Amino acid sequence: MTGTEKEPAAGTASDLLAAMVQVLRPDGAVAGAGFLVSDRVVVTCAHVVEAAGGRPGAEVQVTFPHVRGAGQVEGQAPGELWRATQDEDVAFIRLRSMPAGARMLPLGSAEGCRGHQVRSFGFPAQAPPEGHFGFGVAGDLLPGSGRRSARLQLTAANDLTTGFSGGPVLDEVTGLVIGILTEIAAPDELGKGQGVAYVTPTQVLRGILPELVERDVCPYRGLEPFTAEHARWFQGRQEAVRQVVTNLAQQRRLTLLLGPSGSGKSSLIQAGVLRELTEGELPGSDRWLVLIARPRQDLAAEIERAGLPGAITEGIAGAVTRRLAADPDYQRILLIIDQFEELFVQTADGHRRNQQSVADQIAAAVGSHAALSVILVMRDDFYPQLAALAPGLLKAATSGLLNVPGTLSQRDLNDIVTLPARDVGLRFQPGLPERIVSDVLATNPEEAPTQQAPVTVLPLLELTLSQLWVRRQNGHLTHESYRRIGAVSGSLTTWCDSALNELPPDQQLTARRILTSLVRPADRRRRVPAVRAQVPLDELRELAAAPDGAPDGDVDTVLAALARHRIITTQTLRDPQYPDAPPGEPVAELIHDALIRDWGTLNDWVRQDHRFHDWLDLTRERHASYAEKGDPGDLLGGTALAEGLEWARQRRLPGEISAFIMASKQRQQAAIRRTRRLNRTLATLVVIMLLALLAGGGAVWQWRTVTAQRQAAQSRQFAIQSDTLIDADPELASLLAIEAYRTSSTPESLASLQTAAGPSRRRPLTGHSGAVNSVMFSPNGQTFATASSDRTVRLWNVDPVKSRVVLPKQAGAVLSVAFSPDGRTLATASDRTVQLWDSDTAKIRATLVGRTGAVQSVAFSPDGRTLATGSVDHTVRLWDSETAKIRATLVGHTGAVQSVAFSPDGRTLATGSVDRTVRLWDSETAKIRATLVGHTGAVQSVAFSPDGRTLATGSVDRTVRLWDVATGLRTRSALTGHTDAVQSVAFSPDGKSLATASTDKTARLWDVTTRMSRATLVGHTATVWSVAFSPDGRTLATASADRTVQLWGVVVLSPSGAIQQICRTVKRDFTPEERQAYHPSRGPVCPTSGRG
Repeated sequence: MTGTEKEPAAGTASDLLAAMVQVLRPDGAVAGAGFLVSDRVVVTCAHVVEAAGGRPGAEVQVTFPHVRGAGQVEGQAPGELWRATQDEDVAFIRLRSMPAGARMLPLGSAEGCRGHQVRSFGFPAQAPPEGHFGFGVAGDLLPGSGRRSARLQLTAANDLTTGFSGGPVLDEVTGLVIGILTEIAAPDELGKGQGVAYVTPTQVLRGILPELVERDVCPYRGLEPFTAEHARWFQGRQEAVRQVVTNLAQQRRLTLLLGPSGSGKSSLIQAGVLRELTEGELPGSDRWLVLIARPRQDLAAEIERAGLPGAITEGIAGAVTRRLAADPDYQRILLIIDQFEELFVQTADGHRRNQQSVADQIAAAVGSHAALSVILVMRDDFYPQLAALAPGLLKAATSGLLNVPGTLSQRDLNDIVTLPARDVGLRFQPGLPERIVSDVLATNPEEAPTQQAPVTVLPLLELTLSQLWVRRQNGHLTHESYRRIGAVSGSLTTWCDSALNELPPDQQLTARRILTSLVRPADRRRRVPAVRAQVPLDELRELAAAPDGAPDGDVDTVLAALARHRIITTQTLRDPQYPDAPPGEPVAELIHDALIRDWGTLNDWVRQDHRFHDWLDLTRERHASYAEKGDPGDLLGGTALAEGLEWARQRRLPGEISAFIMASKQRQQAAIRRTRRLNRTLATLVVIMLLALLAGGGAVWQWRTVTAQRQAAQSRQFAIQSDTLIDADPELASLLAIEAYRTSSTPESLASLQTAAGPSRRRPLTGHSGAVNSVMFSPNGQTFATASSDRTVRLWNVDPVKSRVVLPKQAGAVLSVAFSPDGRTLATASDRTVQLWDSDTAKIRATLVGRTGAVQSVAFSPDGRTLATGSVDHTVRLWDSETAKIRATLVGHTGAVQSVAFSPDGRTLATGSVDRTVRLWDSETAKIRATLVGHTGAVQSVAFSPDGRTLATGSVDRTVRLWDVATGLRTRSALTGHTDAVQSVAFSPDGKSLATASTDKTARLWDVTTRMSRATLVGHTATVWSVAFSPDGRTLATASADRTVQLWGVVVLSPSGAIQQICRTVKRDFTPEERQAYHPSRGPVCPTSGRG
């Protein structure tokens, strides 16, 4: 039931290649094989070292052919660890260093392995330079004689030829090495004895080097998934397995398996479902060809690598038909795409479009006549992205959608703990299994009374059991060992922190840079949570190196230590269709998403480093676009460039990013030189024009006109420079804003002045432990509500500002809140649940039932009788707020509905969608009145002006548009200024101001009449998701992914008041270097400022 025969098994066997070494002759030719058995210790045959020109105590050169960038490594063959060819024929080589990515093979025992299939790896002349596998069957242990110890005989070893000497012999039943291949028997004159080989067993190796500890078989998987070879230890999930198999039995060709991170989805499929299918649970399922892929960077290429060549050129359905025709032993292909959420975390738009086209291909393939079934395995928190970006695929999968059961019963937990141990002969001290199960149940007090635990506890439980196994005593798992590892709740922290503590302090800093580089930051713009990232090892070395740019030999040492503790895993991607092709690029990734969620140290590091990784992620996207199109507009400028130059001083950056920053800097310097030349040219022209005007009469008036035009141009230039620097250097930006206004009071200079003076800001309000997604004031202005990804809603008092009550945790992230017009009811939207709460008592009044997708937005009608909800299922629903029944379902959008808003008279409902349109509906008849088209990206927010005549819309295309509600036409040009997606818009109560929130980490205040930006609110450190004015219009609340809410006083200062505010704060003048760069007027900026 597998598409690739004689490939390394998953788990330990897959480490075999990374452990293999070639022992080299002086001329660089390969003398034989060896493998890594301990830290910087290789074992091989004595006759292999001799063939390489070595002897006891001699220097030996080896190389790791499957570890990219390893190069040649020097070592020595100690005489005390040498056993001559006529004896055991063993030599150990102590290496000077060990390359990152190399793996040590765990050693078992040759006892009791008779009849087991074994594999080895060697470098015979007929093989590719990188070597190939050989196979055989374990026989009996032959007793020792004379100076030769016992040997293990192999039969059916025709694959094992000259060139395998020194290679490991791996038991495919246990996944452990049982010896080293030392001799291949030559057949006699009758051809007898062919296919016989001899192995020096691991018992002999331990006699020579006692530090080689025997590894028994561990039936627990820690943070690694169960695969087919571990199926007999995959316990406690029978009901979940049954549901998936039943889905396939009902001939549903597309199964979408959803579950939270850590719910064991991959294990459920590979160790549970596939075992049932292999055993013929469904008619003919034992003749299904199973192919497993991950999206990684290119889903189509990964599907081809998994065993469907031609999927890119012929389509998936065509490739399936051709593959089955070539392999008539198989009747059907089961394509499993694991970690399907990777499809939606790519950053480059072009790349994302390619991935989405593959999603469409999958939908088409399962709808064709091809003998194909598909299982998509995906984290459930990516459901909104699937709905928004691959609606066709979601529609095809709807009938086959399954959710991993969310809880584990007490019996499930007991089976998970005890049955694998029983299978391998381990024993628990009395009461320990019950203690572990009790502790698991206690991790979630809300579920404890029901004697059930959330399925997401599985990684912690498996890691706990794995650590218990490591500390076993005479085959027993003990209470004392359980206490020492910190029990279930502390096992992950204990394991990971212990690994870090083994490193010296300077290497711990390197470890921090490595680990945070392996986390893809949460994409708040698309509501994508933080996930693991696969990073090429070469790039990871650059990101992790010391910031001074000097070579850092510690990086590989730290990589090796993290890999040894299984905190990270490294692998070289290979194409099973072309096993002889050179190895691909080696990559590293975290072993499990649970590290991001549950390891407090990493969580803190990621939160602290998020600004760097956000910047790096966006810069990679800009660099990819620049590399593809060569458009200079993709180069960095302004704040992004200033931030990049600062990061380049603090950290080592990947080479191509460093080059991109330098190209951006050169372009900016060229622009500054052009500006200076232009200013000189303008000055010259002004003089010439003045002379001409004076000669011609009417000179004074025309001179004033020309001077005003020149000053206005200079003022705008200063204002642009101020806006560019406001994040990177706020003091300089403030001085330039004053200079802009004093040069000429243009609208641009007034906006820069207000931004620099800044609306008064109170301290950030903390309390939420996740992104704050929505904020709204109550109608009386005495309370405001905030909704968060931490699954809570908080109600806050306004005066004094403090958290008043926290509503009970909801099923998922809370995305939207809305007060009823009388302020007595609060509506909340969480995942697929909308609830109505009494805002005074914080008691739930009703739960609205009937949605088929996550709800993104809620809004009450002005009379409070109707609640509108916008959903990722492309629909809008109108509910009776008293009866909690659906009044109408509005259908028309072709993408997720992100925002809903009623007009002040309640007759019109506006909706904004991922389909890039805004629709106006008659709220009584539920009919479409108008479709507003103009945005080039998803519409994230809609808001009516207080008089109902204007509609504001904010979009991922970085613009805000104002529309005439009566005509459905845009009113002049868009409002531009944000440098990333606009997530929220809100009118002030008097309708004169508009507030906007953006992924660029700022909020802006706009003058609705002039359409000019009046101020930029800087202070948040992540996406600003929501803005809301207080009823009196004097306060603006902003809610951010940085987990805070900020309140701003938004009373507009007069220009003189703004200047006074700036001068009180900045208290300095331009420095000589700044004067040379920007050429302000000669006098001091502020009357009392010192000269700088």
